[in-house]
Amino acid sequence: MKKLMTIVLAGLMSLSLVACKQKDLNEAVADVNGTKITLGQYEFMLKMNKASVESTIGGAEGWEQKDQSGQTYKDKYKTLVLDQMINTELLAQNAEKEGIKVTDKEIQSSYNDLKTYVNSDEQIKKSAEDLGISDDFLKEQAKLSLLIQKSQEKFYSEEKVSDSEMKKYYDEHIDEYKKDEVEASHILIKTTDDQNKPLPEAEQKKAKEKAEKVLKEVKAGGDFAELAKKYSQDPGSAANGGALGAFGKGMMVKEFEDAAFGMEPGQVSDLVKTDFGYHIIKVTDRIKETTSFDEAKEGIKEEILKNKYGEKIAELQKKAKIEKFDKVIESAEFVEK
Repeated sequence: MKKLMTIVLAGLMSLSLVACKQKDLNEAVADVNGTKITLGQYEFMLKMNKASVESTIGGAEGWEQKDQSGQTYKDKYKTLVLDQMINTELLAQNAEKEGIKVTDKEIQSSYNDLKTYVNSDEQIKKSAEDLGISDDFLKEQAKLSLLIQKSQEKFYSEEKVSDSEMKKYYDEHIDEYKKDEVEASHILIKTTDDQNKPLPEAEQKKAKEKAEKVLKEVKAGGDFAELAKKYSQDPGSAANGGALGAFGKGMMVKEFEDAAFGMEPGQVSDLVKTDFGYHIIKVTDRIKETTSFDEAKEGIKEEILKNKYGEKIAELQKKAKIEKFDKVIESAEFVEK
């Protein structure tokens, strides 16, 4: 019995030691043509850009939200950052093959900017220290960035884009150069509560009666902006006389959009029912214009060059030997548990 207990305890201790094993920050998360990207470097890049992403996803709790594909923002971000690191290494390697040079002075200047940025944020600075990020690594990042920048500038200056290419792009994307917008104001009498839940039927009936009364005042020549300030229950526009500004198709609920785009400037709608309540809409302007090819040319050239540069990256990826190490990638953490 004593022997059995000894074996069990030894097993538990063994499991405990495995569980407590420190991550090896020098392990590779990826290898790009023989150049290793380490776990420490990867975690540092994840943490360095974390705050800016959090500002767009609703804070730290947003990482576990899922996008339309069902992937969490956390996993999506991890994939994106690693792919960027791989592409950075790949493009820098190619730049050196192309004979692109950067001076020590340029590297030092770029490194100084990067170091200042790291030191200006206590959390990023601490992450760099905890993850063993050396000044040599930061200098290397500065160098890679400069190599890529110079290589891209060379590509953009040497790559030719013909007028026929630009015209073909313009014709294929003509809808992107057409502007069809309505500028409108509205008065909203709500049929929902503050949580956007439908009001009881009796209160909805009263809301409709109130909306009909307001509509009569508008049709009788009442000042739309003043009536909106007085009656509208849309907190976002009431104080501005119901003004919503200009909007294109797909920006408003269907019933509202159909009514607004079906009117001419100066016209006022009858009651328009949506899930929010009863709207009285006044169209103040209709903007229909198409950007000409000559006006669009410069932007089209940039877009085509961007696409060609993307094709260049894809070609480099195809020829490169790139390995990703999934278990090490999974172990990378950047969000506090």
